[in-house]
Amino acid sequence: MTVLVKILAVALVTVFAFMIVKQIKPEIALLISIAGSVLIIILAVDTLNSVISSFYKIFTTTGVDATLLTPLFKILAIGYITEFGANICQDANATSVADKVLFAGKIIILFVALPIVTTVIDMVVGLL
Repeated sequence: MTVLVKILAVALVTVFAFMIVKQIKPEIALLISIAGSVLIIILAVDTLNSVISSFYKIFTTTGVDATLLTPLFKILAIGYITEFGANICQDANATSVADKVLFAGKIIILFVALPIVTTVIDMVVGLL
């Protein structure tokens, strides 16, 4: 809960600084927004360790191959990074570029998901 309070505090400070600086220097306001966003991500990633260990426990108790965790977390990371990059593009009024970033992220997620899909297909074939 304290992490959330820290994240909200950083977000509020970032938004207020962004709004004040935007009137004077819009290009610096974009940098403030990016810096605040990166700080928020760093704070959120600190809690990721418990999530990873929970997934590992689920995979080991169900008997599913734990090597599938790697593509799963890659997919999550690609999704978050893609969204973050697209939001930066949108903040810079480059909506067209943001759309291309999202499209590219979806294609990369599809590519990274192939090992999971093949494993699921192999499991289904093994049940038949």
